[in-house]
Amino acid sequence: MSQFENLKIKLNAVVSVFTDHFCYKQPLRQTYKVFENLIGLLVCFFFLTSCEDDKKVVKKEEYKGPISEIYGINMTYSDSARLVVRMTTDVQLTMATEDKIYPKEIRVFFFDKFGNNTTKLRGDSARYIRTKNLYRVMGRVQIDNQVKHEILETPELFWSPDTKKIYTDKQVDIKTPDQVLHGVGMDSNQDFTDYTIRRVNGVVSVKSLPQ
Repeated sequence: MSQFENLKIKLNAVVSVFTDHFCYKQPLRQTYKVFENLIGLLVCFFFLTSCEDDKKVVKKEEYKGPISEIYGINMTYSDSARLVVRMTTDVQLTMATEDKIYPKEIRVFFFDKFGNNTTKLRGDSARYIRTKNLYRVMGRVQIDNQVKHEILETPELFWSPDTKKIYTDKQVDIKTPDQVLHGVGMDSNQDFTDYTIRRVNGVVSVKSLPQ
């Protein structure tokens, strides 16, 4: 039994006694004594009631920040002991979901079967989505194919290490040695050697551009 419930029982008893004194016309001194006890218990009752209200449990906000921070990231992906991809960035934040956030500039280098760096990908920031094994690269995203001399620019890009594909549904601008392509949405292999623009909305010849 809590202290609060015990006090209520005592209070009911005193009230009963107080009523009996009045009903049976007990001596005045005894009536005053009972009345003093009743007032004292009433004060305690309201005090404890206030304390009970103060004891209400305040639910703590769930922590949603990173569970670990690593600096100076330089990760490599290999296939049959052959370097395929290398990724560098300043900061990696690991969340409770095991997603990883890269708040600083991120650079990804793709290598051919001879170990040559053929393509570079960079973005202002990125996020790794663990449940999909997928990277979302954001900001001023750029892919530079150093073999074909073609550059793609877009505000957002997804890279899947599983399928070795990159894609976006955002605006894309692709600069080739001969022309500049404007469109919305793009699908490509990860080294950006074979791509398709989903909807082309402009082609400009490089020769027609101001020098």
